[in-house]
Amino acid sequence: MVPRYGMTGLLRSRNQLGLWLFVYSILIFGLAFLVPYLIPAFKLIAPLSLEERATAATQFIVLSQTVLTSVLVLILGAAVFSIYLTYRLVGAVTRLEKSAAEVGQGNLTLRVPFKEGDYLHELNARVNEALTNLEQAFVEIRGREVNGRTAVRQVLDEIRGHPSMNQEMLQRLELALKEGERIDEVLRRFRLPDSP
Repeated sequence: MVPRYGMTGLLRSRNQLGLWLFVYSILIFGLAFLVPYLIPAFKLIAPLSLEERATAATQFIVLSQTVLTSVLVLILGAAVFSIYLTYRLVGAVTRLEKSAAEVGQGNLTLRVPFKEGDYLHELNARVNEALTNLEQAFVEIRGREVNGRTAVRQVLDEIRGHPSMNQEMLQRLELALKEGERIDEVLRRFRLPDSP
């Protein structure tokens, strides 16, 4: 059985996704801006001349003034981007989840709504294509099942008109007719465009 998470699980996932994106962006930006500090820092603790240490200290201060501002701006940008990306993904996943639940209830006429800018646009299009193919197959099965039952009824009516016919053949045809009715019951669980 597939677990049902509902909106609570989805909100938890949204928060976790946003948090992970934010943490990763801090790590990436932190490492990218930490590397230039390494050389002056090693020079400051290394046994070098006072003049070389002063140059390293100056480099360290200049880096601190420029990089700190850049890091703060980039972290803020990463946070905003993470939130934006999270909501764009979660919106598409929410629509997909709701549509899948309805299709699971047997509604094959449903199509997954999507927006042109969604990140899962291609996935939604493929799901809609699969639903269209499935719907067409069920419509064709229903049509063929109705035709088969009609043919069996006609043969049964003819056989019943002739009492000398084999009773075993009559029973088999009646069984085939009942099986056709059972197929029809199964097909009625699904909402199709031409459902009676």
